[in-house]
Amino acid sequence: MARPLSSDISEGLKELIINITGYKEGSSRFNSTQKQIHEKLRKSDTMYFLNKTEVDRSIAGMAEKFQFHGFFSQANVLLEAYKGYITENISGSELISHLNVVKFLLCMSERPTYKFLDRFQDFEVKKQIEEEEIDWGEYLKEGIEYTVPSIDNESDISDSSSIHDEIDTQEDIEIHKTFKDKPTIIDEYERDVIVNLRANREELFNTIQHTWYNTQHFHDAPVSDRREGNIGIMWDSFLEKQTMGLIDINKKTVISEYKVLREILWQLWDMHASSVFYWKRNHLEIRDNVTISSTRAINFQDFLHNQIMPYIKLLDFFKEFSSSLLIKDELSTTGIPQTYKSYTNGIRNLIKPIYKELSKLENKIREQETTYTLLNLTCDLRAILEPLVLVKKIHDYATIDINNQSNIVCVCSLLARLHLSLRYSSNKLDQDLKITLYIETLYYYLTVIDMWLMKNDLTDYTQEFLIFNNNTNRVRNSLSDSISSAMNDHYNLNFDVVEEIDEKIKEDGILKIITTSVIQIGRNLHFLRLLGDYSVIQEQKETIFEEFVRKTLEELCTIFGQDPKDVTFDEQDISEDNATPKTPIICPDDCNKLNEMDNLENLVDTSDGFLMLAFRDFLKPPNKITKPDKCSLYDKISKITKTSFLITNFFEKILNDILKQRFAVSCIRVKNLLIEHHMLEKKFQFLRHVYMFADNIIFEFYRRFFEKVNAGNKNWGNDLWLTSHLQDIIMDIYPEFYDRCLVVVRKNWTNCGDSLEACDTISIKMDIKWPLNIIITDAQMSVYRETFDFILKIKWALYTLNHLSFSDLSPKDPSKKHKCRANAYINTRLMYLRFALINLLNGIHHYLFSFVFAKCVRKFELDFEKANDLFSIVSSHADFVAEIGKLAREIRRCGRKGTAFDGVTKCIVQLKSMWENINTVTPLKLYEIYRNYRVSFDAINPIISPQYLFDF
Repeated sequence: MARPLSSDISEGLKELIINITGYKEGSSRFNSTQKQIHEKLRKSDTMYFLNKTEVDRSIAGMAEKFQFHGFFSQANVLLEAYKGYITENISGSELISHLNVVKFLLCMSERPTYKFLDRFQDFEVKKQIEEEEIDWGEYLKEGIEYTVPSIDNESDISDSSSIHDEIDTQEDIEIHKTFKDKPTIIDEYERDVIVNLRANREELFNTIQHTWYNTQHFHDAPVSDRREGNIGIMWDSFLEKQTMGLIDINKKTVISEYKVLREILWQLWDMHASSVFYWKRNHLEIRDNVTISSTRAINFQDFLHNQIMPYIKLLDFFKEFSSSLLIKDELSTTGIPQTYKSYTNGIRNLIKPIYKELSKLENKIREQETTYTLLNLTCDLRAILEPLVLVKKIHDYATIDINNQSNIVCVCSLLARLHLSLRYSSNKLDQDLKITLYIETLYYYLTVIDMWLMKNDLTDYTQEFLIFNNNTNRVRNSLSDSISSAMNDHYNLNFDVVEEIDEKIKEDGILKIITTSVIQIGRNLHFLRLLGDYSVIQEQKETIFEEFVRKTLEELCTIFGQDPKDVTFDEQDISEDNATPKTPIICPDDCNKLNEMDNLENLVDTSDGFLMLAFRDFLKPPNKITKPDKCSLYDKISKITKTSFLITNFFEKILNDILKQRFAVSCIRVKNLLIEHHMLEKKFQFLRHVYMFADNIIFEFYRRFFEKVNAGNKNWGNDLWLTSHLQDIIMDIYPEFYDRCLVVVRKNWTNCGDSLEACDTISIKMDIKWPLNIIITDAQMSVYRETFDFILKIKWALYTLNHLSFSDLSPKDPSKKHKCRANAYINTRLMYLRFALINLLNGIHHYLFSFVFAKCVRKFELDFEKANDLFSIVSSHADFVAEIGKLAREIRRCGRKGTAFDGVTKCIVQLKSMWENINTVTPLKLYEIYRNYRVSFDAINPIISPQYLFDF
């Protein structure tokens, strides 16, 4: 409070403390309590506005708390004291003061239930012992002997009968009071069974085992004599009178409307022959000679056919559909799709409440407490079976015949159509049913995903899952060759998507997630398991399906503004009434061992009624287990949703969140593991340096090779020398990989006629081991080798042309200079051709290294940086190698029959030969070589020209 307490308030508080606690003023307990109250008032609000409703609610809440903790008597005393303190006739001023006192006591109360447990003897409510009332009438009758009169004396019997009745009644009451709580001990069972024939007869008449149910003709006369209740009978009589016996008219079987109602309800449970219905071949039909007294037979038959038979056939349809999916033999275990069984289970869960309502309806009809007619039944059936009518429409749209299509086609079509139908719901009920059926149908798919990702078990005996292992005999999907070869069968990584599904079905949101995200996560986890890394796989409390259902309900709560805590998602735990004995049992000091009570002298004979009654207060009654009704998925959804809503990427978002939350780490872990432990990124750099001549690191290798070949060294094809020379160059930069790099030379290298053929004989072999051979495949290594061979020829061509010296064209002998002047034209043409070839090869070299390789490497580095899983890493490298091979192959195989670049190399060989032997050169040979050059130039130049690069 803002100000100190006044003297009046302090005195009033002292009196309140003394009256409530009984402490003496000035004692330590009194001072402590007074200090606590003053501190409470000092920290409280300065102003409070009274509200009787709030005080009533607070008192009721405290009483409920007492009852919850077992203090029932204290709760009753609290409520009685409150009602006695604040009465209905209290004045306004007194009401305010009384409410102030109650509010003050509520604020001062601190853990009242704990105080009761701590000092329960102080708060024990003592029951007043009721004084026994003396029945003076019975007391005065004691000692009076009652004589039993003879049978002949009727007056005595009538006079004394009332007395005997009173005595018998009082004795029965006394015996009942005496032995009410005593356990009954039955020495032996009664062998005689008392049969109530009248009750059994009535029960028999109320069941189907009655004559009207099985006989061919039955006439049940109506109770009513009114004309409206006898139209059917009157019509038959009218026809008989009109025909005057000339026409044989079959008399109609007349039964009561009550019995027709019962038969209809039985037909809803199971179709069978009865007095109203009969089997015609395999179809249930309505008998034409049966009616009720209030309508004609034809009208009665039309009514049942139009209003009742659709519901009977509807329920029977779903029974037949469910039974068709049951396991009948060993072949059916792998022939019936499990997803269809999950879908059927969802329908069965929707039908269960319908049967419960039909059972209640039958009980209502059996009671016959109200007038119930066929019209009432039709209205009730329309309301009860409305969900099932909508389910039938959904079923007709979503399902296809599993006998005419493969399991995978049927299942994917079912999932896609159910998902698509959510967008076109007519009302809230329709949408709730579709959501429920779709979630139930996803059970098998989400279970397979959970088993595969969490336990590495992709088992699909019915062949209905979209993803399969390539080791099986199923149809393989046409993925790119590079990626498919990367996921080789030897390491069981080739998980593919089934090919036979229509592309429109694959565009479904959930199925698309399965064919993209799920398969990538599965490959990542399988790859990590093969590497022995299980750190990212953690045990989960829920399966993917359970979490999917829970998140769906939570998302619906978010959409409709409800608190998920207010909606019971899980089944309530089984509650037990933990009854405790009235008198606490305290184990004596000598009972120290756990098996002390197993001794025979400590056991009590439970068959002794006197002992059981004496120890009644010390016995703990058995716990009563109450199991609440299970709330179905449809009930939860219908409880949350208030109206229909727009469903767009609803389930896709939920499934993506689950996959990211559980398995996002696995994707990052794969990349880090490959880079840190297996040096994948460094391996890529090594391949570019060796096979693509990046940074010209292997310059010394191919220069020495060209020198030896041109020098005519007979040992130029020694693979040991070439391998050793190459490893010496790269061992300092790549000490981890240099020993796996070998130079391979063909066996017929000694037969090579020129240096160009020598370039075709050598290649570099690189051994890629597990697990990098998942990313760098043999097919991609062949592309690397083709690129190396192509660049090596370009390097050779430039090396050869650059080493054609002009001094070689002029003879060193002065006497032959006059002849050199005569060959000036030929020399000029040779020099022009040399410059033209150098210019063309420089253009090819610049195009490859400055445009193709630079662009592809830059794109690959960006893709590799973005890659976050095994599939994206494989795809980025596969795209890089494919693009390199494509652009390099475009130059190498351009022109007529793909010989443009080979024509350039042949021109270089011929030019070198003419340059070294100028005397053999003729104008015709020059024209021929120049013509070949122009053909190759015209084919290659459009690819490497600046205009082409700009357009590209």
